[in-house]
Amino acid sequence: MKAGGGTLVRLTLSGGALVASTAAACCFMAVWSYWYYELDADCVQARDCKCLLFGTSFAGGGFVGGDRFACQYVAYSLLASAGLATYTSVYYGCTLLLCAGHSHRRHQHHRPVSTVAETRPQDGTTGCSSPQIRINGLTIFLAIILAVMALNMFIASIVLTNGYISTCLQYVHRVKSFLMVSGNMVELITNRMSCGAIYDFMDYLQPPSRQVTYELIHRHKTNPRDSVINTSALLIISIVLSWLSTLIWVVFTFCTYYFK
Repeated sequence: MKAGGGTLVRLTLSGGALVASTAAACCFMAVWSYWYYELDADCVQARDCKCLLFGTSFAGGGFVGGDRFACQYVAYSLLASAGLATYTSVYYGCTLLLCAGHSHRRHQHHRPVSTVAETRPQDGTTGCSSPQIRINGLTIFLAIILAVMALNMFIASIVLTNGYISTCLQYVHRVKSFLMVSGNMVELITNRMSCGAIYDFMDYLQPPSRQVTYELIHRHKTNPRDSVINTSALLIISIVLSWLSTLIWVVFTFCTYYFK
């Protein structure tokens, strides 16, 4: 395949990774900022429970978030993916434009073939050997960066997916306390309710913490919980786009070797 075709493919992959990573980061950070202070009120001082992922329910009816490190890792990974996608999009976009302009000028100014042969060195070496070595070195270096990003996004996607499921399974206990169920209703909530329904209970029934209420009154701010978000939908979008970004980086890594 021609070099221009390979550049176009890589530019398309860069654009796809940029859109997927940016959208996933926006959705995830919207949820994280919404619940940032809500899930940390009952947490012990030795921990930092400002993350919605890997939340924990207590026997007394309390619910706290998971370690903030998990949310930081996911957020920074998505932002790093978006940053690398921006760089590669700009690089391959400029390369495609420059190649198109160079091809247009080459068709306008025809040069004899003999002049090319005359300018070659007479010692048996070719003038393009050094650039070829540099191009191969840059290609390998870029492929390593893309492989590292693909691995990092794979881990971040696993953390995001497992954190979503873990919080869902833990918040089931809060739903049972909200509804004060007994008998078969317990099995119904435990085994049949989807995570989307469990997170809907969190959106509408999770009470604002006393700490957050005090801070809002002290600072004369309105309660941000007056607007209810769809936590499950935003997290699912983040998960799907995160895995899509991972797949794009894997394909991008192989395309770096396939398209010469």
